[in-house]
Amino acid sequence: MKQNLMYPQYLFEYPNIDTDFPFHMKKKKYTSVFSHRHDFIEFSLVLEGKGKERINGVEHEMLPGTMVLLLPYQIHEYRADVDETLSMYICNFDMKLITTGPESAWGLHDLFLGLDSAQPTYIQLQGEAYEESLRLWEKLYKEHNSSLTWKPIMLRALLLEALSLFVRGRDNNKSTHAEKQSSAVRKSIWSVIQYVYDHYLEPLSLTSLSEQFHIHPTLLSTHFGETIGIHFVDFLHELRVRHACSLLNSSDLPISQVAYESGFSSYPTFSRTFLRIKGMTPSEYRKRK
Repeated sequence: MKQNLMYPQYLFEYPNIDTDFPFHMKKKKYTSVFSHRHDFIEFSLVLEGKGKERINGVEHEMLPGTMVLLLPYQIHEYRADVDETLSMYICNFDMKLITTGPESAWGLHDLFLGLDSAQPTYIQLQGEAYEESLRLWEKLYKEHNSSLTWKPIMLRALLLEALSLFVRGRDNNKSTHAEKQSSAVRKSIWSVIQYVYDHYLEPLSLTSLSEQFHIHPTLLSTHFGETIGIHFVDFLHELRVRHACSLLNSSDLPISQVAYESGFSSYPTFSRTFLRIKGMTPSEYRKRK
C-alpha cells in the first residue's frame, strides 16, 4: 500500500544555493530522514549500513553501493535498519547547473526532465563498479572541501563523470525497476513541472498548460499528482507563498501588494492560502521575521 504523499515538508535551501556555483556536498550518518521534497536535485551514494528508502511511495533497499538520483519535488524518506546507521555522500545542486550548457545536447537535459522516466531512480553498484564510483565520489568530496583554483570547473567535471556512471549503471538495471512508466504523459511531466517552477508568477492553469503541452487537463492533473504527490494548484500556491515570504522579509511593500506581486489574483485567496501553508497570517509572519 502506498503511503499518503500529500503535503510532506518542503525544503528549498541548502548551502551555496545563492552562489555562482549552486552545488553542495556532505558526508553524513543517518538513522532516519523524514518524508520531504525539495526543488533541487539530490544525488547520493551509500557508503555503510543497511536500510530502506521510499520514493513517491515505492520502497527500495539501501546498501553500500546504492546510488540514488532524485529529481526536484520527488517525495522521499529513508531509515536505517535496526542497529544500523546509514553513512552517505549527498550532493545537492540546481538542475540548471547541468542542463543549461552544451552537455544538455548529450542527454542530461532529458535525464533531469524525466524523459527517461522508464528508468529507475536508483542503482545498486557492486564489485569494481562500486570501487570505481567510490574513488570518484571521494575525489569529488575532497575537491568540494578544497580552496583550489578552478574548483567549480573540477567539481562540474567530476559531477558529470559521476552522473555518467549512474546512467550507465541504470541502463544495465532496467529489468529490476519495479515501476513501469511508458506513457508519453509521464515522459513529459517533468517539462511541465519545470515550466510551472519557472513561470509561477504568471497566470497559470491546468487548461493553459494542457493546451501548451498537448495533454488533456484531467490526465495532466492525475499524472502531476502521482509524480510529485501534490495537486497542481497546491504546488503553484506553495511556490507563490514562498515568493511572498521573501517579499515580506525583504521589503516594506503593503501586504496586499505582496499578494499580487506573488502571482495571486485576489487578496482573500492569498490570505487564506498563506494561513493554510504557513500556519499564520502574512502580517504575523512579517512581525515574527
